[in-house]
Amino acid sequence: MSKIKVPENYSKEINQEIAVNQIAYGVNDSKIAVLKGDIKGVCYLCNAKTGEAVFEEKLSGKKFDSTNFVYVTHFDFSDYKETGEYYIASEKGVSFSFEISEKPYNKVTIAMIKALYFQRCGMTLEEKYAGEYAHDECHNYPAFDINNPSRVFEDVSGGWHDAGDYGKYITPANQTVFNMMYAYELFEKGVDFNLNIPESGNGVPDILNEAKYELDWMLKMQDENGGVHHKVTTAQFAGNVMPDDDKLVDDFKFDEQADKYLKAHPEIDKEFLKTHQVMSQISLTATGGFAAAMAIAARVYKKFYPEYAEKCLAAARKAFDFAYSKKDEGEKWEFKNRYPVVTGEYGDNCWFDEIYWAAAELFRTTGEKSYEEKFAELFKENFSKIAFGAYQQGGHGSFAYCLSENADTQLRAKVLNEIICGAENALTIYNRNAYLLCLNDGVNTNENEYYWGSNVVLTNKLGNMISAAYLTKSDKYDNAIKDSISYIFGRNYISQCYVTGFGTKSTKNPHHRPSMFDGVSEPVPGFVAGGPNDRKWQRPSLIEGVKQSEGIDWDNMPPAGCYIDWEWNWTTNEITIYWNSSCFYVTAYLNSK
Repeated sequence: MSKIKVPENYSKEINQEIAVNQIAYGVNDSKIAVLKGDIKGVCYLCNAKTGEAVFEEKLSGKKFDSTNFVYVTHFDFSDYKETGEYYIASEKGVSFSFEISEKPYNKVTIAMIKALYFQRCGMTLEEKYAGEYAHDECHNYPAFDINNPSRVFEDVSGGWHDAGDYGKYITPANQTVFNMMYAYELFEKGVDFNLNIPESGNGVPDILNEAKYELDWMLKMQDENGGVHHKVTTAQFAGNVMPDDDKLVDDFKFDEQADKYLKAHPEIDKEFLKTHQVMSQISLTATGGFAAAMAIAARVYKKFYPEYAEKCLAAARKAFDFAYSKKDEGEKWEFKNRYPVVTGEYGDNCWFDEIYWAAAELFRTTGEKSYEEKFAELFKENFSKIAFGAYQQGGHGSFAYCLSENADTQLRAKVLNEIICGAENALTIYNRNAYLLCLNDGVNTNENEYYWGSNVVLTNKLGNMISAAYLTKSDKYDNAIKDSISYIFGRNYISQCYVTGFGTKSTKNPHHRPSMFDGVSEPVPGFVAGGPNDRKWQRPSLIEGVKQSEGIDWDNMPPAGCYIDWEWNWTTNEITIYWNSSCFYVTAYLNSK
C-alpha cells in the first residue's frame, strides 16, 4: 500500500480546469496534466479503482497561455510507469480519468478508421458490421452532367459521404486515401487491425480494404479526357433524414431560379431534376490530387490486385496529362458551384500543389524521369511545400519526392530543407504553448489558427513533422507530436475530447446526419469534430436558430473556448472523412513507434 495520502480537505468533485488526455498516456511517454487558474499545493496521481495515491508532486512555476490569456501549471508524472486507470487529485478537485497504457492509441485508431465504414454510400450497412448504426443502401441514383444535362452517368455509386451531409467530393477523398495508404506503407504495425468490415479476412489489410471502397468510386469520377469531376451530390443538402431516406424527389425545391434553369435546358423537366444527382464539372484540383492518389494505389495494391494496380496507374497518368496540360489556364478550371448545386464547394484557387504532388507520386511509383522533371519545374511555383490537407497538398508531394528512389540529390536536399524548416517552426510554437501543442497562438502572426476545422489544422501540421521525423530518422519531434495529439483527446482549454465515443467529456452531438437521426442515443463512434472556431463571421451566435449560444459572451471567449457541442453547429462540430484520416495518420505513426 502506498504511503502517499491525499489530504482530507481536497475536493473530490470533478474540476474541468485540470486538463488531461482522457484516452491514455504511453507508459514511456511524457505524461503531463495542465491545470488552469490559481491551483497550488501538491498534486497527486490516484488509481481510479482504489482511490489510492501513487505519485505526488508539488506544483511550481506558472506558464502564461498566450492563446487564451490565462496562467496554467503543469503536473508532470512522467516518472510513473505502471499501467492502469488513473485520475489527478488537486486541492480544487479531481480530473477526468485516463489510462496509462503500453498501447495508448490502438483502440481510438481502430475506431477512427472504422468510422469511414459508417460513411459508406450505396450499400446496406449490415448489423453484423454496423451494430445499432445499421441502415439500408442509399443514393444509388444516376447523375446528370451539369455542363450537359442530357448526358447521364448511370453508376456513381460507392465511396463515402464526406461529412455531416451526404455529398461525395474528390478533393477531400484524395487527402483521406493518402493518409490511409501512406499509413499502411510506412507505419503498417500502427494500422494492422481487423475492422470488422465486410471484406475482413480476405488477405488484404483492412485499412486498404476500406480505402479501396473509396478508390473504386473515385475511378468512376474520371472523364474520358482524363479530367476528374469535382464532386457528385444531390442538388441541395439533404433534410433531417438518414441516408437511405434521402429521396431526391422530396428534397428538390423549385423556385424562380429553378424555372429559369429549366427554360435554359429544354431537354430536361422537373421530374428529371427530382430523380437525378448532379455530376459537377471537372476541376484541376480534383484532377491533380486524383492522379496522385491513383499513383499511390498503383504501388500499394500491386501485390494484392495487380490488374487493379495497373488500372489505377493508367488513370493516374491520364489525369496527370490532363492537369499538367491545363495548369497555365487553371482559372478556367477553378471550381465554383453552379446552379442547381448548392452543396459543399471545396473551392481552391491554387492547383499547382496538387499537380506537384501527382508528379512526385508518379515519379516515386514509376521512376520515370519525365515526372521528376515536371516536379522540379513545379517546385519553383509559389505555394506551400509542406502543407497537408484537402486544399493544400504540397506537403504530400514533398514527402513523396524525398521517399523516391534515384531522386536528384540537390533537389531532394532543397525539398527536405523545406520540410525540416516547417517542422522546426511548428516545434517553436509547441515549445512556447502552455497547452503543449503547435497551433499558432497569433503572437507572432496576424491571426491564431483557431478557425473552421482547427483540429485538422493541428493534425496536418503534425503530418509534416512526421515527414521530417521519418526522413531524418530522428525522434526529435516525437514529444511535440505526442503532446499535440493529447490536445485532441482532452488536454485543452475546455477539457473536451473531440472524438465521439472516447473520453469522459467526449463530443456527443456532432453535425452528422446519421448520428442525429438514427434514433440511437450515442453518436456513431470514432469521428473527430472540427474543434474551436473563433472567427466572428462563423460563430454560432450568428447562425439563425442556434439557441444554445444564447447567453454565451462570444466576443470575450478565448479562442480555444469557442466550441459548442451541438448538432447543427457545423462551424465547430461537423465531422469529415479527412479530419479523421489526418488524426489516425498521426496515431498510426505513434502506434508504430
